[in-house]
Amino acid sequence: MSLTRREFLWGATASGLAWPIAAAGQARAQSGPGLFRHGVASGDPQGDRVILWTRVTPSAGPTRPVEVRWRVASDPALMRTVRSGTISTTAARDFSVKVDAQGLTPGRTYYYAFESGGERSPIGRTKTLPAGPLARLRLASVSCANYPAGFFNVYRMIAAREDLDAVVHLGDYMYEFANGVYGEGTSLKRLPQPLHEAVALEDYRQRYATYRTDPDLQEAHRQHPFIAIWDDHEIANDAWIGGAPNHNPEIGEGTWAARRAAAWRAYMEWMPIREQPDTDIKLYRRFRFGNLADLVMVDTRSLRDRQAAADDLAAINSPARRVMGAAQEAWLYETLRASQAAGVPWRIIGQQVLFSRLVPAGRNLTFTDVWDGYQAERERIFDFFVRTQARNIAILTGDIHSSWALDVPRNPWAGYRPQTGVGSLAVELVTPAISSPGLFSPEQAANVTAEMRVAVPTLKYLEGQQRGYVLVDVTPQRLRADWYHALTVSEQRTGERLAASFVCESGSAHLASA
Repeated sequence: MSLTRREFLWGATASGLAWPIAAAGQARAQSGPGLFRHGVASGDPQGDRVILWTRVTPSAGPTRPVEVRWRVASDPALMRTVRSGTISTTAARDFSVKVDAQGLTPGRTYYYAFESGGERSPIGRTKTLPAGPLARLRLASVSCANYPAGFFNVYRMIAAREDLDAVVHLGDYMYEFANGVYGEGTSLKRLPQPLHEAVALEDYRQRYATYRTDPDLQEAHRQHPFIAIWDDHEIANDAWIGGAPNHNPEIGEGTWAARRAAAWRAYMEWMPIREQPDTDIKLYRRFRFGNLADLVMVDTRSLRDRQAAADDLAAINSPARRVMGAAQEAWLYETLRASQAAGVPWRIIGQQVLFSRLVPAGRNLTFTDVWDGYQAERERIFDFFVRTQARNIAILTGDIHSSWALDVPRNPWAGYRPQTGVGSLAVELVTPAISSPGLFSPEQAANVTAEMRVAVPTLKYLEGQQRGYVLVDVTPQRLRADWYHALTVSEQRTGERLAASFVCESGSAHLASA
């Protein structure tokens, strides 16, 4: 987007409000000093509304409320205002600003910005969800951004795309670890604040603030609406509803309830997510893209039962243990049933951990943090797919820092035909990390990948070292997934390559190489 200096100005004729203007406003995201050093963001779009976000950084840390004005326009120069208003923010919400801008038109691109104290934010771009006939949908699927482990070149790659309807963030937006535990930021000059592990509310706030100074992350937010859900590292590694393996009250980390509440509060303050009227954690929700697709975002992290031991087959197969919780499981079935009844061609499920079955029945598991560790609940989902004759289901997954493409039958070793997809009920598309270390070391990669292809007949593609994203391109006839990998994350530069492409034809539940 290229704007002249005149186009930067918000004239009083553009609306009933007169907006004081900083001398040299910039369209691109800025991370330097100023009130809006954490940029702008939008998210959770609906047909008539979208969440707009920013944060002001008062110079002296006042305790008094700060007034912020916002504007939505139909043009990038913000001359044709469609909505505007004023909102106050305080230290009680870390001076974050969140506006649910309503009264918008479905399927439109809008531009927005904020102003306070004579300064103006960068100009953001966002889109509302379309209504009615829709020929094509394009989403970018991402996860696992580790600030000290590497540069956010993947975010810059996504920001450069002009064809996206939204970015689907599947979790691990930030990492709670102390510097040096999982990524050491000294050599890259990417030190997360605080340097110790995030445990308390102020820790989580500082950690988000560190991440949101990154210019590439800011630019991705500025260019596209995000539809986000969290995973474990927004709270603590391998978190479950009642704790986490590395949460230890005995060393001064407080109660789990307090830590979980702090993580949730900071997440709501810093993410462009529509807030619920109650205080309970509830992130599962649905987004309908015209008459083409329903995006169903599922929380497989914060409501789950504790992970079972790898050799505890009774627990792994127990119907009482859940990864989604009873209420969310019931909601998922009802949402998918309503989508199919409405004649929507595609159902895309955004969730965190690997869904596909990797280990035959009766064997001990290597990891129980994935759906393999909650097999009875997964069997109920398969029962639902079969009972309702569910069609065209694509599962988007993050978490494991690698690229996977899989068919999803109930049993990969019985009744499934790899060449034709007979027996498959869905497909799964796993996005690599944005900057977190890859799943495999270079020494492991070739052998492990070959072994997995033999052991898991549903596996169509596996790459365990590169960082990147998945472009999901949907039409009524087919869903296509393209894996794009960054050339590097060890230095800040652009460059990507198309690593793999697969197509799922409507009605097939089967991935074929494109």
